[in-house]
Amino acid sequence: MASESTETLRLIPVLNGCACAGFLIGRGPRGVEAFDADEKPLGVFPDAISAATAIEKSIASMSRVRIMNRERLPNRRAAETFEVEAGGLRYTATAGRFADGRIGELFLTNHKLNSQADTNARDSSIAFSFAVQHGADPHAIRRALCRDSHGRASGPLGAALDLLLGDES
Repeated sequence: MASESTETLRLIPVLNGCACAGFLIGRGPRGVEAFDADEKPLGVFPDAISAATAIEKSIASMSRVRIMNRERLPNRRAAETFEVEAGGLRYTATAGRFADGRIGELFLTNHKLNSQADTNARDSSIAFSFAVQHGADPHAIRRALCRDSHGRASGPLGAALDLLLGDES
């Protein structure tokens, strides 16, 4: 039998339509822990139904539930293209912005087309674009990305966001 410190915890999302209302974590014999969408703990409950009910009650008490709709960019928009370097490789970045000036999309390509570095850069920029169009904070994403011991971005997405968002940490 696995000890509690080595057992794998299962994360179970609780959805309200298409939006995540919270999540549950099975704690084995101790029950099920519930969290709201902002990761605020709601308590440990004897079963998943009780924990999910607590999440539903926390939604009902909120004056407004966040719905994650995609914010579309204008069909015609200016874009800025620039070069970044990460890990000794060169990348071309192109950023598009919402009408109010916020970053709304970012495309990255590597000078070695169709290489693993190119695919990883393109995929990360697509995921970033999707996230900001659904309301994610680009500054929070930037802070969450990998950095070396000197605080420099380890990957091309971080390097591009450093240039676009300034030098604050």
